[in-house]
Amino acid sequence: MKSDKPQPPPEPRSAYASAAEAMQLLNVRQQTLYAYVSRGWIRSVPQKGQKSHLYLRDDIARVGMRSAARAGHGAVAAAAMNWGEPIFPTSITEITPQGPRYRGHLAADLARSTASFETVAELLWSGVLHERPPWPVQPPGAELLGLTETLGALQARDNILETFALVVLMLGMRRGPVAERLQQGRTLPAAREIMQAVVASCGFLGPARRYRPMQAGEDIVEGLIAALGMSSTDENRAALRHILILMADHELPPGTLGARVVASAGGTLHSCLASALCATSGVEVGRMYERVEAFLGRPQTRTVLLNRALRLHAQGQSVPGFDHPLYPQGDPRAAQLLALARARGQQTRELRSIFRFLEDIHASTGLLPRQEFALVVLARAMELPPQAPAALFALGRIAGWVAHVQEQRASGTLLRPRAKFVEEPASP
Repeated sequence: MKSDKPQPPPEPRSAYASAAEAMQLLNVRQQTLYAYVSRGWIRSVPQKGQKSHLYLRDDIARVGMRSAARAGHGAVAAAAMNWGEPIFPTSITEITPQGPRYRGHLAADLARSTASFETVAELLWSGVLHERPPWPVQPPGAELLGLTETLGALQARDNILETFALVVLMLGMRRGPVAERLQQGRTLPAAREIMQAVVASCGFLGPARRYRPMQAGEDIVEGLIAALGMSSTDENRAALRHILILMADHELPPGTLGARVVASAGGTLHSCLASALCATSGVEVGRMYERVEAFLGRPQTRTVLLNRALRLHAQGQSVPGFDHPLYPQGDPRAAQLLALARARGQQTRELRSIFRFLEDIHASTGLLPRQEFALVVLARAMELPPQAPAALFALGRIAGWVAHVQEQRASGTLLRPRAKFVEEPASP
């Protein structure tokens, strides 16, 4: 019989393993472990003041999954669900050492070009790259405006991804019953309307703290600037465009997988995107930006940040916003966003401390920032509220989710994996 006594929270999972632990987990000798490191399969980080290194547990798990392939198809499939081997084909985005490549076009190059975010979204949806004018703006209906009035009283600012999901579902319900919407098709007009409504919902993060519908003739970036109450400068426009383009797609994180599962089951576009937003709202994805914010504090010196990071590192814990499993040599999206933050005309003392901290932590441990860390830093450079990074990430990612919904529907397959039943251990 299980005890009703409150249980203490579990100890945080260590992000790193010692050499002895790594060899035990992989059942290999020291020479084999070093061979994995030299091939780039397992990343190692030095321990300050010691000769020994620590090894990233996620990398160890992935190498172990390769060996599990010999155990049969079931083991391979299970391993693939956690940063493992690819499980189904896609023609949308390829992950490369230079970052994501959308339909054959490197996202970094698209962001550096003059392409608008609308152009990149249409590229993801159609596979064709040519400059697009601003999308026709769809005025909000009375039902949606009524919902946003209610959301304004329900801490929409602190639950921005859930707010987006509710707005998306309301837009869908306005289009009629599910069966009718699926018969109508009209996926891309609905996608454009959804993205404009999400831009308007970013008004909850602005100084007015209310839904701010886009105006005729505005593009997505201009609508964002108005909703967030930002200065309409070239720097701000370029920064927002870079963020949205670089975040537009990234293969199969939880939100994208969720959208594809709902699409495979015959869900509407609005249901697919709402599920993707909910899957993204947890602490491991959308709220990772909050964890980075909490780590940085306001404001902190270079020394405080370095000591905080080294303390986490010494405890075997991950530093929020560092080391991406798909980019062992560093997340190129982060490098591009941080370069924008560094190039801005005015640098606060806080930003200068953060940039020096990044140099120090890399020199001490080899850690490199992910896009979450860089997006938070760039948002601070633009003086945006702490909830803005997650909102900008989700807005950009909607473009990719729409493309994945289209691709999943075209495949005609139902995503329904099998579960391996395991007996629950008997209670003492």
